[in-house]
Parts: sequence; structure tokens; C-alpha cells
Amino acid sequence: MNRPLEGIRVIDVSRILAGPFCTMLIADLGAEVVKVEIPGSGDPSRSIEPTINGDSVFFISINRGKKSITLDLSKQEGQKTFRDLVQHFDVLVENFVPGTMARFGLDYETLKKSNPRLIYTSISGYGQDGPWAKRPALDITVMAKGGLMSITGLPGGEPLRPGASLADSTAGIFAALSIVSALWQRQKTGEGQHIDTSMLDCQVTMMENPIARYFGTGRIPGPVGTRNPMAAPFQVFSASDHYFAAAIFTNRPEDWEYFCRVMGRPDLGEDARFRSNNDRNRNVDSLTELLQTTFSTKPAAHWLRVFTEAGISCAPVNNVKEVTEDEQVLYRGMIAAIPNASTGTWRVANTPFKMSESTTGPAGAAPGLGEHTNSILREMLGLSDKEIEDLRKKGAI
Repeated sequence: MNRPLEGIRVIDVSRILAGPFCTMLIADLGAEVVKVEIPGSGDPSRSIEPTINGDSVFFISINRGKKSITLDLSKQEGQKTFRDLVQHFDVLVENFVPGTMARFGLDYETLKKSNPRLIYTSISGYGQDGPWAKRPALDITVMAKGGLMSITGLPGGEPLRPGASLADSTAGIFAALSIVSALWQRQKTGEGQHIDTSMLDCQVTMMENPIARYFGTGRIPGPVGTRNPMAAPFQVFSASDHYFAAAIFTNRPEDWEYFCRVMGRPDLGEDARFRSNNDRNRNVDSLTELLQTTFSTKPAAHWLRVFTEAGISCAPVNNVKEVTEDEQVLYRGMIAAIPNASTGTWRVANTPFKMSESTTGPAGAAPGLGEHTNSILREMLGLSDKEIEDLRKKGAI
């Protein structure tokens, strides 16, 4: 089967995570992604530990299936070569601080003159305009400003960073969705466009529930641990040996009574404090204490078995090793193997695209720094070996 984005070419001037995560998704869908890196050093993520035989496992994971060329965009020869290359691409992705590409003479308004079909995608911390636009941003600063850290953690505790880089990855997802939408629109209009993806904007979108609750109540949401502030029980509990999650989301008293019978506490089903979901939320501290006392008497396997047999949502709290060995994760092909020069193959987290008539997933190995420079300059620009060597001597590639 074909990949859905076969035939689409992407020139990727991004680095570290938000941009490369976006182009990883696009590559997994079949686009040809050519990664532009700084000569000599490349994407800073190439040096992030841990490594295997000198190669960063982070870089390998996020840049699989791409090609790599080296090009110094701060040099005039590098800028000219880039402008020539862009004419052969459908999509450009960059995540510099706003204004950087314009200083290089590589902004959207300039490049669209020679390639009006170009979909030019800018990913930045705070967007291309506004009072914070020119500020540098990293994942944690965006999650701090966007409010996510203020609702993460335990009540009364310090703000916490989630265990994954959600500001970067969600920006990559929204940017990829924007690119696919712009490609569809281009089929009708014949024209490209500029996509302005702000990591902060994406965080605000993901905060829809806390923002809705704030506007609805006037109260500022805070951290509530593992709970869902809209439903109870809906959280992690500690069994006698392990943590597990269990949840119901219903306002029907009979559903709550059923939950209580399954866990062997029918008396709680008759307790007036807990009859409806709203009642349980109002008395959540008392409810949590009673449930936790019950759950601590038996191992997690017991509770997972009885709740599963009863059709109640539950799951163990897996660590990372357990996730990579989980039967459902493996059945769904979410741990994929890609080629690797030093180990033969290397395992990575797959993307979740599943399509009945398309192939998706990692398209190949992560590239060596500048591995495809010569071949791409020959094939796309028709440069001779001498012309390529001259660019190399000038430090442009």
C-alpha cells in the first residue's frame, strides 16, 4: 500500500523537538523530509545523551526516515543554495525565533515569489507577532506561561512539569495538522500559505477544560493530583502492592451502586454523600479516603480483574519498561524497529496513524549528519562535484 503523503517534499530547517516532531509525523505519513543542519555540528539534539556508539537515541527516534544535508544559512552562498532548493519543495518547516529567517532573506514573503505553492510553516514559542513574539522559548517556559504547570501536581504542592515535553509535541501535532490542511486547500487554490504555529497557542487550546471551568465558576483551577476535577471516582489508587487507575463518568445513581457492589462495598452505594457525580465531587476527600482504605486491602491484580470483568474502566500504572512490553501496545505495533548502522535495528515509539488503505510508520533510519548533501545538490540543483566542493570550501555546506 502507498503512504498517504507520498510525493510531498518537505524541507526541514527545525531543530530539537517541536519542529522535528512535526516533520517526523509527516515523514511517517510518507513525505520526503530533507533536514537542513549546521555544517560540523548539526541539530543540537545530536549531542543529547544517552547515546549508542556516539548517536543520540533522542535524535534517532525523532528524525527517523529523514534525509540530512548541511547548509550554513548565515552565509550568502548557503542562503542562495537554500533559495534554489526551496523551489523543489512543497513544504518548509522552521522553528527559529521569529525574525531569524527574515534576517537570512529566507522569510515567507521572499520565498513565495519563486515558489507560490510553498506551504511555509513557522513554529515558535509565542507566535510570529505580539509582545512576547521575539522571546526565546523552551518547553517548560511555555507550559509555565500557558498554565499547564499550575494545574499539575498535588493540592498545595509546587507546580510540576509533566513527564513528557507536551508543549513541544502538541505544537508539532498542530503544525502537522495545519500542513495537511494547507496541502488540501492548495489542491483547490493552487496557492501555498504561511502557517504560524505558536506553542503557547497550542497550550491554551489544550487547556480548554480548566478555562471553561474558570469562566463557569469564577474559581481558578489548581492541581488535584491524579483526579479528574469533573468526575469521581476518576483517579489513581494504591492497592496493597501497586498503583492502578479506576474511573467512572456518570451521574446515574445505579451506575455508582454497581461500582460499589463490584468492589464489595454496597454500603457506599447507599451513602447520600455519594449518590450522584456532583455529590461525589463535593465530597471527594471523604470518598477518596474510603475507597483508598478498601483498595489497600488487596493487590492491584485483584481489583483490575474484578473491574475488568464488570466492564469498569481500569488499568495498571505502567512504568516505561512495562509500556514497551504491554500486550496491547505491542499488538498495535506501537514499538517499531528502524535500521541502525551500529546496532542493526533500533526500537522507537511509533506514531498512532492507522489507515485501512495506507502504509504509515517509520520510513527508515535516522540520517548521518550531511549524509545526503551531495546527492540532493546533484539531483535537485544539477551541481557538479566541483561546484559542491567549492561550496564546502567556502563553509556553506
